[in-house]
Amino acid sequence: MYDALRSEIDFEINFIDWPPYRGEPTYRDVAKRVIDEYDISGGDIVGGASLGGMIALEVAKWVRPKAIVLLGSAVNRREVHGALSILAPLAAAAPVASMQILIGKHHSLVAKMFSQSDPEFIRNMCMYLPSWPGYSGPNECLFRLHGRKDRIIPCPARGAAVVEDAGHLLAITHPRKTGWFLKSVCEYDYCQ
Repeated sequence: MYDALRSEIDFEINFIDWPPYRGEPTYRDVAKRVIDEYDISGGDIVGGASLGGMIALEVAKWVRPKAIVLLGSAVNRREVHGALSILAPLAAAAPVASMQILIGKHHSLVAKMFSQSDPEFIRNMCMYLPSWPGYSGPNECLFRLHGRKDRIIPCPARGAAVVEDAGHLLAITHPRKTGWFLKSVCEYDYCQ
């Protein structure tokens, strides 16, 4: 997901993959695995795109990060497109593996990412969305970049830097603007 972005940054950043799925039913449980597997600690800058940003918010509940970066992500379930929240419980019966095979035939990066994900991970993360309590921590060190044309997690009315012509996965479609944003976060005079 971050291949195009890697060439746009000239500072240290660790891109991590999801740890192998072990049946974690909540975002909080996934966050704990991410912390343990990647040795995330207080003072780190944590972040992610889409669901990854929501997991980063859960990571922030376990450790005290220097900053949290959200790329096209939500701070609560109400920010996710309403239809997705309503349809989330149907994930229990959805043939995710079959959908992955069909979608995997498309040659886009998003289709490839979806088709290679653990189907139970997708199912459980979708089913948990309506129960997710969201983030209620401090906003002083919360940095958000969002695409104005995002149809999955619509652009918030305030509190985010906006890329006008971007959709949901702006790190893929707008790596240069995303890189500039991340650099500004790294150079920010953080509240301590």
